[in-house]
Amino acid sequence: MKTKIILKLLVISHLCFAAPIRCLSQDALFRAFATETATDRPSIGCFVPSYAALHIRNDFCTKEMTTAEITGQLTLHKNVLRVSVSHYGYANYGELKMSAGYGRQFGDRFAMTARVFYLMAHARDYPSRHSLCTDFSIACSASPKLLFDATVYNPFMMRYGVVGQDVIPLRFSIGCTYTPVRKLLLAFAMSKELHGGWEMDCRFMTQPFPPLLLAAECSNLRLGIYIGWIIKRFLVSVNAAWYYRISVSSEIGGFYFHDETIRR
Repeated sequence: MKTKIILKLLVISHLCFAAPIRCLSQDALFRAFATETATDRPSIGCFVPSYAALHIRNDFCTKEMTTAEITGQLTLHKNVLRVSVSHYGYANYGELKMSAGYGRQFGDRFAMTARVFYLMAHARDYPSRHSLCTDFSIACSASPKLLFDATVYNPFMMRYGVVGQDVIPLRFSIGCTYTPVRKLLLAFAMSKELHGGWEMDCRFMTQPFPPLLLAAECSNLRLGIYIGWIIKRFLVSVNAAWYYRISVSSEIGGFYFHDETIRR
C-alpha cells in the first residue's frame, strides 16, 4: 500500500515539473518583467503578445488599503490595445481607476503608447469626485539585449474633478532593461512625482530552473522579492515588499498569454 502511494506521488510530481519545462519560453524573463511593470511602464508591453492579468495587492497589512486590478492587452500585428480596471481602498473609501490605451510598435526597435484614465474617488457620506487624465510612453531597443523606456503621467496637468482646484500630480520615469545572458535580466528605473522626491529602483530576475522565475527589487523606498511559476500559457506570481519604517506589502498575480510564442 505504501509503495503504491509513493509511486503515485512520484508520478504526480513528475507531471507537475516536466509539463512546464516543455512550455517555457526563451524570453520568459522579459515577458514576465514587462507584464508585471505594465502599469508604470506601458510601452514595454508593446513587445509582448496578448495577455490577461489579475493582481491583488495589500499595503501594510491593512485591509482598507487593498488594490485589485484586472488588465487585458490585445496585440494585433504591431498594434496594441490595452484596458485596465482597478480599485484601491474598501467600501467606505477608495478610488476606482479605469484606463484604455493604444500602442504601436514601429519596426523591431521603437514603440509608443498613449492612455486615457478615468478616476472616481468615493468616500462614505460625501459626493464622488470624477477626474480624467492621460499618460504617454515610449520605448527604444538599442540592441536585442538592451531596452530604454520613458513615461510621463498627466502631462497636461489636468485637475481632480476636471475643473477642481487640485492638480493631479505630474509623474515621469525613465528606465532600462538589460539581458546579458539568457537566464538573467537586469532593470533600472528612476521616477519622480511633483512635488515629491526621486525613487530609484533596481531589479534582477533569473531562472534557477526552467518553470521558476525569481526576482529581487531594491529601491530607496523598499526591498522586494518576486516568485513566478510558468505552467503552459499561465504565469502565477507572488510579490512581497518591505517599505522602510512602515510595513510589508504583499501581492499575488496571475497571467494568461494568448499567443503561442510563450512556448518557444
